[in-house]
Amino acid sequence: MKNVLIALLVFGLVSCSAKKDGSLRESELIGKWTNVSLLVTMKRLEKQDSVLQAKEGEWEKVLKMKPILSEFHEDHTFTAQYSNLQEEIIKEQVGKWLVRNDSLVIVIDGAETVYQFDVKNDRVTYKAKMDWDGDGHANDFYDAVQVKVND
Repeated sequence: MKNVLIALLVFGLVSCSAKKDGSLRESELIGKWTNVSLLVTMKRLEKQDSVLQAKEGEWEKVLKMKPILSEFHEDHTFTAQYSNLQEEIIKEQVGKWLVRNDSLVIVIDGAETVYQFDVKNDRVTYKAKMDWDGDGHANDFYDAVQVKVND
């Protein structure tokens, strides 16, 4: 009887940790999110790095647009809406998402971007190395924060 109780306890602990790594982390992302800050450091070959920064509360002033509204759906699709300051949608991206190990993978038009992410309460932080400036080199550092939108 004692061995059965120990086995059940161990099984329960393993089950809980597996959910934290996979489905629980995914469920934390389901819903609508909006950007509050952005820091991109673009590596310039043989030149000084270029920095794009919009601190919390400065998004519209710095980027001349409304914060991006992203929605993660349970079916692993997502949308991201970009709006001008008059709240007119100027761009919309659709794609798929999944959590792989400790990373969020976003796929748009077959292109995959991998973000390290951390969800705490109603805030999520994303970090990635990517080709932000379109120079053909994935050597730019992306760091952004979003907050959950309550409908």
